[in-house]
Amino acid sequence: MDITEQFDVTQPIESVWLLFQDIPELARCLPGAELTSDNGDGTYDGNVSVKLGPISASFDGKATVAFDHDAYSIAIQGKGVDRQGGSQGRVSVDVLLVGTDEGHTAVTIEAGVMLAGPIAQFGRTGLMNEVSRRMIDDFSDCVHAKIDAATPEAAEAISAPDVHGISLFISSLWSALTNGVRNLFGK
Repeated sequence: MDITEQFDVTQPIESVWLLFQDIPELARCLPGAELTSDNGDGTYDGNVSVKLGPISASFDGKATVAFDHDAYSIAIQGKGVDRQGGSQGRVSVDVLLVGTDEGHTAVTIEAGVMLAGPIAQFGRTGLMNEVSRRMIDDFSDCVHAKIDAATPEAAEAISAPDVHGISLFISSLWSALTNGVRNLFGK
């Protein structure tokens, strides 16, 4: 499953790039994510918890992060296993920051996600795309708040909200259904 999301940050690219290079701080903006160790070589251990209706998974895994400072881009490769539920996941994420004429920063996130096990049933529908869009919205809000914080201490205290499984599931399902009806009737 391929996912592409874009959002605008109302700060210059240099300010946004500083935050995006701080992986432990940036991970705090990912709903359901927890970084458990920085291995010092561009690899990180952590876990991501997801609850979608009756299905929940907590993926323990590893991510490798590579920066291209000249292009303001980041490449992330990750994999994890939900030992309790038997699901597995792999993700490849490319993040690109581009300065705009208005002095803002356009952030593009392209992800390729492969799921196996019980959680994979959500990857076969538009539901996973809708859930990812909502999670990117929360990520974007967190990034904005951290960059706009008055002090470094205030920025450090900011993190993504908890993932509320049932409400996220229902609102994502509703959005996917209404988008499907609109597409069906051409409105």
